[in-house]
Amino acid sequence: MLPIIGYVLLVSWIDIAYHLEEYEFPIAILGVLGTVIGLLLAFRTNSSYDRWWEARTLWGAIVNDSRTWVRQLIAFSKTENVSKEISPTVQQMAFRHAAWCYALSRNLRAGDPFIGMDELIGRDEIDTYRTSNNVPNAILHRQAIELRRLREQNQIELYEFVELERTLTRLTNSMGGCERIKNTPFPALYSRMVHGLIYGFVLFLPFGLVQVPTPGLIFISLSLSLGFLLVDHVAIYLQDPFSNRPSDTPTLALSRTIEINIRQMLGETEWPDKLEPVDGVLY
Repeated sequence: MLPIIGYVLLVSWIDIAYHLEEYEFPIAILGVLGTVIGLLLAFRTNSSYDRWWEARTLWGAIVNDSRTWVRQLIAFSKTENVSKEISPTVQQMAFRHAAWCYALSRNLRAGDPFIGMDELIGRDEIDTYRTSNNVPNAILHRQAIELRRLREQNQIELYEFVELERTLTRLTNSMGGCERIKNTPFPALYSRMVHGLIYGFVLFLPFGLVQVPTPGLIFISLSLSLGFLLVDHVAIYLQDPFSNRPSDTPTLALSRTIEINIRQMLGETEWPDKLEPVDGVLY
């Protein structure tokens, strides 16, 4: 931003001192170039927003399916139906799901998926995940094995098994959608092309306004140049919603909400506090 401001002020000073009318750039060409840049930025911003909104939608589905998963486990378990107590297996699967949420969140943000996991599941189980290059997927695989075991032990009926498997599949689909967004960057060639056009526009714009009084030249040049750059930066921030930026999907906060919901559904009387914004940003 500062180099652009300095450049515009420099051209304005040179125009005052040496009169640059003979170097005037055709304003019609700048108008066409500005229109092209505007269309390209609109496409990029819309595409980036679609990625950001899809990420938020996917995590909204994860929150809902997480509640459904634990509710189904509790309601379908025969131990819960008979004795009104939740079986250790169901508790373990519920806490494992909370661990999955945190692991997925940190995995998407290129962090350590094992942070805090020992507060939810045993260390021996955690060690079995260390050889996996996709810890959240390994946790879901473990859930599927435990689910099959519940069915083999006749603790859930066949139709209940099918419903739980459907919920697990939806969670897998949401995880895959998040990974697709994370691992599919916006085309670098498109970004470089837009940047090149913007900087070309910034370079020639003051010369297209040399007939305008100096205050108007400075105001129009800075307004258009900085406006294009700000829209471009907004698109850059939105295109990757899992990169630890203020505009990102607050996956850790959503994971904490899921953990609190799970603990309450299990009948616990203590649970962690919700994550609060840090400097106005919720992570």
